[in-house]
Amino acid sequence: MRVLRSLSPLVFLLALTAAQAEPRAADSPQQRILDQVAFDQRIGQSLPPSAAFRDAQGRVVELARLADGRPLLLVLAWFDCPHLCPTLLDQLAAATAALPFPATDYRVAVVNIDPRAGAPSGAALARRLARRHGEPLSGWYFLSGSAGGIRALADAVGFRYVYDAERDTYAHPAGLVVVAPGGTVNSYLLRLDALAPDLRLALVDAGRGRLGSPVDQLLLRCYQFDPHSGRYTLAVTRLLQVFGSLFVLGLAAYLLGLKRRRSP
Repeated sequence: MRVLRSLSPLVFLLALTAAQAEPRAADSPQQRILDQVAFDQRIGQSLPPSAAFRDAQGRVVELARLADGRPLLLVLAWFDCPHLCPTLLDQLAAATAALPFPATDYRVAVVNIDPRAGAPSGAALARRLARRHGEPLSGWYFLSGSAGGIRALADAVGFRYVYDAERDTYAHPAGLVVVAPGGTVNSYLLRLDALAPDLRLALVDAGRGRLGSPVDQLLLRCYQFDPHSGRYTLAVTRLLQVFGSLFVLGLAAYLLGLKRRRSP
């Protein structure tokens, strides 16, 4: 009991100190910055029509012409990011390499959110990814732009990021924006650990029937995009509709075959 009594004031003091420290941690400049970072999903939103950037060779590139009637995988990233962006880009490179359709059927645009960096930063990132994956990434474009152009694109797709001047870093979310050929946001893929299985469906969905095999189109009817999870999830109603249609077609084929066999 004496030990417990002697510890009680100490425990109380530690608890009081922790309680007083918690609000200060929550109100720290770093926490205030992190509270502003998010992905606001804006499905159906159009990309800025005049969005123009420079590619790794310094050439002016418009996103609309870059896509040229194909689905566009858009990544806003900080090219000097030490952890999050390299992980996302590596996952995306692996996922695109596993796709059943060629890279000519879609485009990948990786936009640097740091306006101070120019075309050389894109060229350097392209070389790093090529070394890690054994070859240049076909159909990938690494773009840089002005502060206004980057901000307009980020606002259009709901990408909220903050520059931390004290640390000279960018706080930002990570994810993939899937853009339909018409230049409108079609879906978001925000689960890095589930990027590969969702990417195929996302591209088929954005392709509006012009991308993927009949099997892909059938699979798409059974899945729907869930903006809360950022994934394509099984839609039970659609699945029942598909199986019902297949059953009716199968039954019709069976009855037709039976009728032909009975005909003289």
